[in-house]
Parts: sequence; C-alpha cells; structure tokens
Amino acid sequence: DEKKGKRDEDERVLVCLGDSLTHGACSANWVDDVESSLMEQLQNKNKTTTANVHIVNAAQNSICTHTVLHEKVKHVVACKPDYIFIMIGTNDAMAIYRDDWAKEKMRLFNLTEKPNEDALIRNLTDIVKVFLDQTTAVIAIATLPPLGEDCNSESNKIIQSINCRIKTLEYLFLGEIKNDSRETERVSVIDVNGALWDEINTQRSLNLSKATHSVDMFLPYAMVMGLLHCVFGLSWNVATLLLTGNIVLSESLHLNEDGGRIVRNEVVQWLVDKMK
Repeated sequence: DEKKGKRDEDERVLVCLGDSLTHGACSANWVDDVESSLMEQLQNKNKTTTANVHIVNAAQNSICTHTVLHEKVKHVVACKPDYIFIMIGTNDAMAIYRDDWAKEKMRLFNLTEKPNEDALIRNLTDIVKVFLDQTTAVIAIATLPPLGEDCNSESNKIIQSINCRIKTLEYLFLGEIKNDSRETERVSVIDVNGALWDEINTQRSLNLSKATHSVDMFLPYAMVMGLLHCVFGLSWNVATLLLTGNIVLSESLHLNEDGGRIVRNEVVQWLVDKMK
C-alpha cells in the first residue's frame, strides 16, 4: 500500500498526446513500438541507462485541440510525466478544410467555436503552458502529418500554414523561459510532416507510387481498410497498396505501418537526445 501511486527511481514516463494518428486503432500503432526501439537506439549509441520507460497513450479518436485543452491535459499532468509528445490538430485542420466536417466536430464535442487556425495555435500554446507550469516534463510538439499525399492540394496548403506557426512555438517558449537555463531546452518541435514528405518523395523518385488521392475520400476507403485489417488480418501497408497506392497514409488520413515507423523514429530520436 505504501508504494501505491509511487514510481521507482529509475522509472520514466512518456505520455503521447494526440488523436487517431496516435491512438493506433484505425491507424498504425507506432506508440507500442517506441519502448523497444528506444532501448535498441540507446544500446547502439552506447548510452548507458537503467531507466525503465513507461509509455502512456493518451490519444483519442476525432479529438480537436479545444477538447484536449479542456479535458485531456489534467489526465496527462496526473501521470507525472518526464516526457510529453504532442501531435494534435489534424481534426482542427480537417474542420478548417470542410464545413461539413466542422459541423460534425462541433456536434460531437459540443464546440461553441468553429475550429480555425488561430484557435488551434492558441489551444496548442495553452496546452504547452499548462505542462510547463504543472509538470517538469520535457515536451515535444509535432508538426501535423499531411492530409493526402498531394503537396499542392488545398488540404495540404492548410496543413502547411498551420505547421509554419507550430514551428514558431519552440522559439516562443524559449523566449518565455530564457531566464532559467535549465528550462530553455524543455520545448522542442519535431518536424513529423517533413519526415513523412521525405519518405513520400524518396519513394516517388523510385517510381514506386504516384498516388495523389484526396483526403475527401478517406471515409469510404477507411471503411474498406478497416474490414481488410480487422477482419481479414491484412497489414495497413498491404491494405494501402490494394486500395490507394499511397506510401505513408493508408486512406490519405491515417498512417500505415511505414508512416507509423517514421513517426516512431522521430519520437525515439528526440528521446535519445534528451535522455541523460
């Protein structure tokens, strides 16, 4: 009973906060692979650590930044995390892109304000501020993954605009806490979007895929892919190959295993750099 709620001295907690791309039910579950990959990377770099990393998946399907701020952050704080990885905002971006998706998000989560870019950045900023104030965690904010694999699509123009502002948050928080040298490295931005596009462009240069399916069609594709994955046991990669021919996004929204591997590797590299 005395140990209830207490952690061992060598235990570290990573909380991954996000939406369905992190939750891993209708997208590749990269979170479950972080621990083994992290231990392998630490060994390869001859970093000696006795830390046992416990990973909490705090993601929820369909969620927007407003609900994360007002309902999720308190649960993350309660985990007493050492590391927090945040990849949230894709559903906001979808609501910005299409009015019918905005209405659905507003109905589902009782939102009083239609998701927009300013609100997204404001919510994300406030989320990070809570974690800085109420935890001692090191924090990573991810740029948002693409919405479809056509870089010139209207949906990806929205993503690009949002990501440009996300990238400034690292400098915003550096400025706010510059008087405490220990805390100037607490907030980092991980360019997940850039890493995913690097993979897409590399594979296209090898003529492995030219698919540019719009995210508008993700729902019917998702229903078929869910059937192929959950009922017939096909991997997300195989289902992607059969239905869309995409490289990292199964139905142009969620991650297949290749996309999940890239996100996982970005998270693991950040952890390796931060672990002492």
